[in-house]
Amino acid sequence: MSAPILSARGLKKSYGGVRALRGMDIDLAEGEIHGLCGENGAGKSTLVKILGGFVMPDEGELGIGGMRVTLGTPVDPALLSIVHQELSIIPHLSVLDNVMLGAREVGALYRRGPFRAHVREVLDSVGLAHVPLDALADTLPLAERQLIEIARGIARGARVLLLDEPTATLSDGEIEKVFAVLRRLKAEKGTTIVIISHRLNEIFALTDRVTVLRSGQHVMTANTADLTNARLVEAMIGHEIHTGEIAPSHARNGVSPRLSLRGWTLPGRFAPLDLDVQPGQIVSLVGQLGSGADTLLESLVGLHPARGTLSLDGAASTPRTVAEAYAAGIAYVSEDRAKRGVFLEAPIGTNLVSQILGRVSRRGWMMPATVRARAAELARGFALDPARLPHDVSTLSGGNQQKVSLGKAAALGPRLLALNEPTRGVDIGARAEIYDQLRSLAKAEGLTILFYSTDLEEVLDASDRIVTFYRGTRVRDALRPDMDADAILHDILHGPDTPDTEAAA
Repeated sequence: MSAPILSARGLKKSYGGVRALRGMDIDLAEGEIHGLCGENGAGKSTLVKILGGFVMPDEGELGIGGMRVTLGTPVDPALLSIVHQELSIIPHLSVLDNVMLGAREVGALYRRGPFRAHVREVLDSVGLAHVPLDALADTLPLAERQLIEIARGIARGARVLLLDEPTATLSDGEIEKVFAVLRRLKAEKGTTIVIISHRLNEIFALTDRVTVLRSGQHVMTANTADLTNARLVEAMIGHEIHTGEIAPSHARNGVSPRLSLRGWTLPGRFAPLDLDVQPGQIVSLVGQLGSGADTLLESLVGLHPARGTLSLDGAASTPRTVAEAYAAGIAYVSEDRAKRGVFLEAPIGTNLVSQILGRVSRRGWMMPATVRARAAELARGFALDPARLPHDVSTLSGGNQQKVSLGKAAALGPRLLALNEPTRGVDIGARAEIYDQLRSLAKAEGLTILFYSTDLEEVLDASDRIVTFYRGTRVRDALRPDMDADAILHDILHGPDTPDTEAAA
């Protein structure tokens, strides 16, 4: 490799007694796409924050573009621009203003006119041609806000562009658009791109080289072409893991359905639908954003005013709010954990019992021993360290925050659990732990689970049954052994081959 565009040596960082980085070295070649992999807590986020100048390391040095960088000082965005996993979009600013926020070209007197053509071109390139420049950011769906984050990084024209889970909320079509832009930046401008992703298929499809961290240490850097999925996973977690196996169905046949929908519809979003789901069954709803699959899931928990009949264990129930859904026995986990899933500045233990305060209190007073016992039980169920229960959720990695969000919902003891992107931003080891716990709840307690996901690996790994959607219409309803990735992609990208598709029994 010629002289690296970015070179870091001996980066160390500790938080109290926790050693987040243990002497990290990394070199990035000019014009390469470099994958950065590791489990949640491996040190990736700390490394990113140090590279961007947001965190001061205890030791180490950094150079970008042949120049020594002052550690702990924000790096010039024309050298290095970071698209963080958690959105930094300002809700009440326009799309144009959000893209230009912090740009060096914006002086003391901000005049929007000179930047409109450039921002329009960048937005068009990431699939946001339909979004007006003057639209307020908080009027856009989460996936489109994620694309604005990516557009902001591209608009900087940085020599190094670092993307932390950039596709976590995007559909397959949107992901391909982003990948095309990244490849073009590499080929035409020689931009160096670093991508952090837990979707290993993306790492293999996009990157030239991969660096793996584990427990704050550099484990390996290798050419992507020389790696296999199994070798990469083993480097990340330190041992082999079995993935892609078809889990046995936990459906309890011969019993009445847990969830029954008849003529369930939201005009303009999804067509009338009949659907029965048995106790103990895990069903995935799959489709591109806007296909109706995501809206259907949200309608079950009162986020959209759908019409028709919804029954739980034979009793009619039409939740109009999330609170009404909880009262009916339906728990919900949002795809946006930071905004709707957890209380970031509250202790982990408090978060886990926050939905069941009436069960851990007496006459309005919390019972500390009861709170600790129940929180510890939930923490162990989702592979969280009970010793960390007094710590704020904000101290956890994104994947462990998601476990808290799931544990909080499971605490309710629901009959139906509705999950929107259940493992977004979660590493492969934590995913396996979450899937095991969900299967345990389905098997032991007969919990019915419906989830929406844009991650085909997740759909194939976690489902008993798969329901595909295209443009508001159900395409297919099939058991997992009868489906593969090609069949799912055909359904969600092209729709049915014939007007009527028979549902699985």
